[in-house]
Amino acid sequence: MHDSVPAEQRFREDDGCPLFSQALEDHLVAVSRGEAPNRGRFCGNCYTPLSPTTEVCPHCHEDTRTGRKPVTTVPDEVMDILRAQRKTESRWVTWMAYLGLIIALVGGLGPVLFIPALKSSLIWATLVYGLILLIGGRTLAGVLGGYYGDRIGYERARANTRAAWERLLAERG
Repeated sequence: MHDSVPAEQRFREDDGCPLFSQALEDHLVAVSRGEAPNRGRFCGNCYTPLSPTTEVCPHCHEDTRTGRKPVTTVPDEVMDILRAQRKTESRWVTWMAYLGLIIALVGGLGPVLFIPALKSSLIWATLVYGLILLIGGRTLAGVLGGYYGDRIGYERARANTRAAWERLLAERG
């Protein structure tokens, strides 16, 4: 039995965005890494990967017999939309994590500069400041980046994804 790596988990909210089923996102990530070809059978409506016998898309419920016919490749525009979405998410998470580190850096100076016992002892001041940076920096980076940055980035990225999807739909008719 082999160990499989679970798919990356990010904040998900039911926002009605029809694009990027987990199967499509996993496929596009594999394509971008060179681990899979951009060939196969995909829903003609939402581009979710389909098996050769699938007649109804499991993501958007498009009937391949009466609706849009399946396609053999995912359009480059869809890959570009995913790249933009992930870049926005990443930028927000990173920015908020660095904000947490900056708060720990600046906030750690307060006790060192204003507590008389620490002002007079370089060793204790260094120890306290190091602990504040270690614990506070990690905690604030995790909370601000991993929680707030993830949610804000996800919401902004999905809004951009919905707008790009609407443009794509308008262009393809």
